[in-house]
Amino acid sequence: MAELEEGIVSLFQDRKGTAVDRWVATTCGYCGTGCGLYLGIKDDRAVAVKADTEAAVNKGHLCLKGLYEWKTLHHPERAKVPLCRRGREMHPVTWEKALEETAERLRQALAAGGPEAVGIYHGGQLTLEEYYAIHKLAKGVLGTPNIDANTRLCMASTVSGYTRSFGVDAPPGCYEDLDVSRLVFIFGANPAEMHPQLWQRILRNRKLNGARIMVADPRLTLPARVADLRLRLRCGSNIPLLYGLINILIKEDMLDRDFIRRATAGFEDLARAAAAFPPERVADLTGVPAADIVAAARLFGRSPSAVTVFCQGVNQTSQAVDAVTLINSLHLITGKIGRPGSAPFSLTGQASALSMREIGGGGSLPGFRNPENPEHRRQVADYWGIPEERLPRRVNDINRMLELIDTGRLKVLWVIGTNPAVSLPDLGFSRRQLEKVFLIVQDIFYPMETAAFADIFLPGAGWGEKTGVVTNSERRLNLVRRAVAPPGEARDDLAIVSSVARYLGAGGLFAWQGPENAFRELRELTRGRPNDMTGVDYALLEHLGGVQWPCPEGGRGTPRLYTDGVFPTRAEEAQGYGEFNHPEGRARLWAVPYAPPPEVPDGEFPFWLNTGRIIEHYHTRTRTKRIPELQALVPGAYVEINPHDAARLKISEGEVVRVVSRRGWIEVPARLTDVVAPGEVFVPFHFGDLDPGEGGRQQAANHLTGRNVDPLSGQPLAKTGACRIERQEAGSMGQEGQGENCSG
Repeated sequence: MAELEEGIVSLFQDRKGTAVDRWVATTCGYCGTGCGLYLGIKDDRAVAVKADTEAAVNKGHLCLKGLYEWKTLHHPERAKVPLCRRGREMHPVTWEKALEETAERLRQALAAGGPEAVGIYHGGQLTLEEYYAIHKLAKGVLGTPNIDANTRLCMASTVSGYTRSFGVDAPPGCYEDLDVSRLVFIFGANPAEMHPQLWQRILRNRKLNGARIMVADPRLTLPARVADLRLRLRCGSNIPLLYGLINILIKEDMLDRDFIRRATAGFEDLARAAAAFPPERVADLTGVPAADIVAAARLFGRSPSAVTVFCQGVNQTSQAVDAVTLINSLHLITGKIGRPGSAPFSLTGQASALSMREIGGGGSLPGFRNPENPEHRRQVADYWGIPEERLPRRVNDINRMLELIDTGRLKVLWVIGTNPAVSLPDLGFSRRQLEKVFLIVQDIFYPMETAAFADIFLPGAGWGEKTGVVTNSERRLNLVRRAVAPPGEARDDLAIVSSVARYLGAGGLFAWQGPENAFRELRELTRGRPNDMTGVDYALLEHLGGVQWPCPEGGRGTPRLYTDGVFPTRAEEAQGYGEFNHPEGRARLWAVPYAPPPEVPDGEFPFWLNTGRIIEHYHTRTRTKRIPELQALVPGAYVEINPHDAARLKISEGEVVRVVSRRGWIEVPARLTDVVAPGEVFVPFHFGDLDPGEGGRQQAANHLTGRNVDPLSGQPLAKTGACRIERQEAGSMGQEGQGENCSG
């Protein structure tokens, strides 16, 4: 793989005849792996990328997206000037005019409806410093409870699950665990496509150390195909499967009873709940043979070490938070946590998704503080120099914000670095709300789907054009560096947010000069907290190539958490509150109830609907659709259908079919593959709808998904729904209500 990557870069350089002037060390801006790379600059333009052979994360390897990342920097559709709507059209304006109007709209909304009348929704590709500024503005200046991030769509259930089990949202393990563990249990994740460098580490561990691989997934992904044991469960049946594993672990006494006794609470309740899920019942509920359930439990229980990696197949399905707590419990009751090769390890999908969580994107205050804890609130208010009562006690997630827009209570929404017109569920409802609200959009490309609804558009600087810190999946703080200037009049997000604060009369709270000063301010709020960064500065990050928090003064980082079996569950330290806390710092084992998914296939909608990601594209393709090499590989959405279902429905490969749910429909080509089981279909979610000039098809997967959410995290259930497939009659494309019903 490394030879292929180097060959691609060399081929590009040789063909273009461009020997670069300089290489700038930085961190990849796509997924949460945090790969180190160099950005090649020629005549002040980015012209190439090469992997950093010294980077601890990827050690000289890059995936397909990372190799072409430089091509987004000088694309002709990069946004260069602010825009304001006048009638139906957007017109260029000065920064002064755009900032004045932004501040005035915020002031008017606050005066008319109070703090609940404004909201901010941001993405997971900014820097730690930018998140800090956004949340300081929202909570410390505007005082609004309406502040959320698209971690709500990706990682919110992990946030809640880690907090319920361990006290704070802190991944316990590190990538080195994938190198040394004797068992890698991949649950609801596809690292071969979503985190390729981590998948390569898993394969190297198997080759060098004989590690076993176990996969639980409804789809027959590459990891599932090569696994030593494959658990092909039905959509929405994570809870029964996990309880089935715990049932066998307890029944056959494959437990670390000393660890349970000294480091956990709630084992008796968990054991009683698991007793209701013997292998035979679990087989009925999941479709996994009872013998495989027993074999999986024994493989996990008898392995000297085990790491469980999980992602959206857990976070975006039914009872997601409960599933995370049961994954944590697998490790707690077997003592497989806090030591090499053993951890429940969530993989993050966006470059700095963990950064946004530690600043407050999951609903907390900076430093994983609890907004309902009076002492935590006082600490933040005193540090910022604001009245404590200004800080919201609870935050409204994006789902609640849409409801507030629908009722007229939220009047101004500011969207920063994300594309909700494609990524939010039930797009019919979501887009209606974007039409109703006064919408400020801040992004790096124009046009883009959400910008079509904007009243003000602010052009931002992207990856490669600004400096700051991003935190990867293993809690590693990495630097991203400015290598080229942003195009035209575009500004970095830290400068934009600070400028809005100044126009609101709060510039004194944002007086730092650049990102390094902002980092120095925010790190003090982590002192003594679980994500202590007080020992970190930019120079240390450059010297060490990244540092894993906690890293207090004098430290050099912490690869693994909870090595002493003590957890941050005491009330004074925990991110969670009340029932989450334990006075002795013990982890919590939860006896969660099981309920079937809220939507299941029936006679009208007979297929399970699963949506997700593919290797060629990223998020909503704001960047990757503008890279010709990636766009050529997968230019549009499609639906995976099992060949047995396709034969029964008389659907051929490549035939455009209509996929219909209770919310809406899309028209996409069919891909016939055994990757999906009979009775299940899969649609990648990256694609917005096609422009009329491209054929005009409605293809965004979130036309199909619903607004059912996990009751604890508020995360939409994008992987648990029902649909039907309709063949299209000749001449009926794009016409509502036509086509042959193939619900079977």
